[in-house]
Amino acid sequence: MPPAAARPAATLRPARGLTEGAILAALSAVAAIIGLVMPFVGILLAPIPLMVLVIRWGLRTAILAAVVAGLILLQFFGPLNAVSAEGVFAPLGLALGWGVRRRIGAPLTVLAGAAAFLAASVAALGLTMFVLHQDVLGQFIDVQVQGMRMSLSFQQRLGAPAQQLEALGALVNPVCGEHHCFPAVLPQMIRTLFPVLLALGTLLWAYLCYTLARSVLRRVGHDIPGVPPIMTWRLSRPMALGLIWAFTATSLASGWLPSLGGATWNLMILTLFVFGFQGALVGISWMNRRQIPRAAQVMAGVFLFTAGLIPLLALAFVGIMDLWFDFRRLTSTVASEVGQGGGVNARTPQPSTQAAPPMGAVHPQ
Repeated sequence: MPPAAARPAATLRPARGLTEGAILAALSAVAAIIGLVMPFVGILLAPIPLMVLVIRWGLRTAILAAVVAGLILLQFFGPLNAVSAEGVFAPLGLALGWGVRRRIGAPLTVLAGAAAFLAASVAALGLTMFVLHQDVLGQFIDVQVQGMRMSLSFQQRLGAPAQQLEALGALVNPVCGEHHCFPAVLPQMIRTLFPVLLALGTLLWAYLCYTLARSVLRRVGHDIPGVPPIMTWRLSRPMALGLIWAFTATSLASGWLPSLGGATWNLMILTLFVFGFQGALVGISWMNRRQIPRAAQVMAGVFLFTAGLIPLLALAFVGIMDLWFDFRRLTSTVASEVGQGGGVNARTPQPSTQAAPPMGAVHPQ
């Protein structure tokens, strides 16, 4: 719970809470309306008012404000748009605000927001498909296929090599042999990998929303804890082993149960993404220590991710090894020793333990 000095007086809470709830509910509705036109902006902005309400007044007032915002949207845009918009931003804002109010830390707060966002997205998708009988996933796949075909047409006009165009065309066009006709690869791949793509997307969106909310709330006197720098992110060894063993077990079990093939592919992509990200952090740390320009780092990353599967597997292997050998710490130590004259017994300078001055925020850490 927030400290007593950070909360409004008990005698003022009912009136002020309702007033702030009404104002912030209207702001949430406006942000949701923007989201109907620009979804990326709307989903980032709409949860922030509800997040503030949870931090200041608790879940009950924030839920009431979310209901009011939904009724505003229902009045002007109909039930379908109101339910879809409310189901997207409300759980995310409530979960992020709950995490900040309970002081569970920025990483767990982001995970809680991602879990709430994922559950709401799955519920909205199920409601749309099984109640309203609209194939949202099929429409999304059609958009991706159409975009790929437009890209192929553009590359053809630019004079791209015929082999490259043929390889990309095989992803979106059915392949017919002598006796069989195989469906296009890209639609099947998206349908198979949709669960892991949705999970990673909700996690990224929760992180971006929390980061934006922290920047906005600091300007109005609410200082919430920040997420640790990306270069310090590291998966714990038990979680890493659990992910590796889960992928191994489903891979072996899929030989007897073909229905587990989709789960195996999802776990494979998740494992490759997680450890590849760890390996990318090792590479970025190594290039930063050698003062390689950012433009060169971006070019190296683009080349690596477009060079095929083998470099990605190598990057994931480096990420796995980093969990045990801590390559980022080793590169930091080597750079520090070189900076101090190359002595073998030189030590890495320790960060200052002097406490930072208080920022006068509502939730000082």
